[in-house]
Amino acid sequence: MVNTAARLLRLLSLLSTRRSWTCADLSAQLEITERTVRRDIARLRELGYGIESEMGPWGGYHLGPGTSIPPLILDEEEALAVAVGLRTAAFSGVSGSDQAALSALLKLRRVLPARIADRLGGLDTAFTHTARPDDSQISPALLLDLATACRRGERTRLTYRDRTGTTSTRRVGPYRLLNDNQ
Repeated sequence: MVNTAARLLRLLSLLSTRRSWTCADLSAQLEITERTVRRDIARLRELGYGIESEMGPWGGYHLGPGTSIPPLILDEEEALAVAVGLRTAAFSGVSGSDQAALSALLKLRRVLPARIADRLGGLDTAFTHTARPDDSQISPALLLDLATACRRGERTRLTYRDRTGTTSTRRVGPYRLLNDNQ
């Protein structure tokens, strides 16, 4: 029999994988009774997780928006993919992302089993970042503003400097953000 804490973590993990789960589906996946599912949902709600439910035969449980971040459960390949992404973010040229990404990478490494952490150590020795002389920093807030303009189809004004150093103000309709790390 699985202990309650492990079962609650598994339940959170399941809730994060699909838009909605019926009580019967959760019961079958966790190999517990529907009554135990309802009790576990109540326990998670007491812990502050915003688990919402919908009544009726097609209703079910799902994580509500803006709830506490549930524990992240990654398999070995997912952990390595996240580590590569964090390493890339550390050298992306986004102002402030270097420290945040390296801090997250260190936290990830501390909680991983030794054999996976060793594989990440191998990545550290294999990766090399070569900065270009014209590497400039961009603020995360500016990136978020531009991404929002792209998503909403809004026009925005920016200051542009060409290769001769001439500065001008332009109104643009950004479509996508491009990461040009060559």
